[in-house]
Amino acid sequence: MKDYYRMKGMTQPLAGKTIVVTRPRAQSARLAAALRARGARVVFAPLIVIVLPRSWRTLDEALRGLSRFEAVVFASANAVDMFFSRAKRIIGKRPAPPRVVAAVGPATAEALSARGWACAVIPEDSRAEGLAASLRLPRGCRVLLPRAERGREALPRLLRAAGARVTLAAAYRTSADKAGLRRLREALARGAHAVLFASPSAVKSAAGLLGRARMRRVFGTVAAVAIGPTTAAALRALGVAPAGVAPRPDAGSFASAAARALGARA
Repeated sequence: MKDYYRMKGMTQPLAGKTIVVTRPRAQSARLAAALRARGARVVFAPLIVIVLPRSWRTLDEALRGLSRFEAVVFASANAVDMFFSRAKRIIGKRPAPPRVVAAVGPATAEALSARGWACAVIPEDSRAEGLAASLRLPRGCRVLLPRAERGREALPRLLRAAGARVTLAAAYRTSADKAGLRRLREALARGAHAVLFASPSAVKSAAGLLGRARMRRVFGTVAAVAIGPTTAAALRALGVAPAGVAPRPDAGSFASAAARALGARA
C-alpha cells in the first residue's frame, strides 16, 4: 500500500496523524494495517471488554436442541466466538449448521467461516435493517439469535414483524475496559487527531468516561469516525456530529473514512 502511494506520486493521506482505535487489539489487525499504510500513528484504546452473560440458560437450551431452528442469525463476530465456545462446552463438538446461517456483515461471516459454517445470507447493508430485509424467511420460521445480553431490539423486532419465531439467547455482555479508557484519556491529552468507534457500546463507554458535555467539546475538535450508521446514530444521540462514517464495515473503508474526516485524500 505504501508503494501504491509512492507510485501515484501522493503523500500518505494520514501522515503525521494519530488515530485512536477503540476496538480490542485482537480484532483490529487489518484496520491498524490499513491506517498505517496511509501513514497514521495508531494508538489502541479498547473501550469495551467481552465478558460472560449473567445466564447461559437460553443459549444452552438452544444448543442442545439446535435442530429445532431453521435459521441462526449472527449480528457480530463476538456472538459467533461465544456461541461456538459455549457449544464446545455444552455439546462437546461443533454443532451442525441449520438450513440458513446469516451474518450481518463480512467480518461476522469470516468468523463463521473460521468455525466451519458457511453463510447463506450476508447483506450489503450491514445493519439490522439490511440483514432482516435480506433473510426473506417463511412465516413461522424458527430463528435463533445469539447476541449481546442487552442487544439492540431492531433486528428481533423486524424478524418478528416478518412472521419469524425468534429466540434471543444471551451469548455475552459488554463492560467498559478501564485500561482502554485510560489510554483514550492519555491519547486525547497528547493531541490525538481522530477516534474510531466500531460499535454503539464503544460510544457509550467513552461517554461514561468523558460525560456528555465533554464528549461534545472533545469531538468538536477531534474527529469522531463511526464504522456505520448505527454507531453514527449513537454519537449523534450524545450531541456529537460524526466527522466521518464508513460506507462499509471493513478495514479499508474505515481507514478511508478517517482520512476523509481529517480533510485528507483517501
